[in-house]
Amino acid sequence: MADQIKRIIGDTIKVSWVSSGVTPSTISAAVYNGSETLVNSVAMTSSGAGHYWSSYTLVNTVGYYAVKTHAVVSAAPYINKINFKAITGDVDG
Repeated sequence: MADQIKRIIGDTIKVSWVSSGVTPSTISAAVYNGSETLVNSVAMTSSGAGHYWSSYTLVNTVGYYAVKTHAVVSAAPYINKINFKAITGDVDG
């Protein structure tokens, strides 16, 4: 997977999106597993000045996941995708 990061199961991932000066008519984030099956959908929160964010706590299942942010600005769709692998933590660390 391109641009893959590793995260420990149970970690919280913060997803953000910055508007280029236009308020999106809709914005959301969705988490998919490696088979592109929807795992969870989370609402994006506006923190003002065109900044949006959401947090997602990883499920306790090792595997490949992707979080996709979907925004619609002036009838044009924008999608941002982040790939990651959920791994177990080091019990000795």
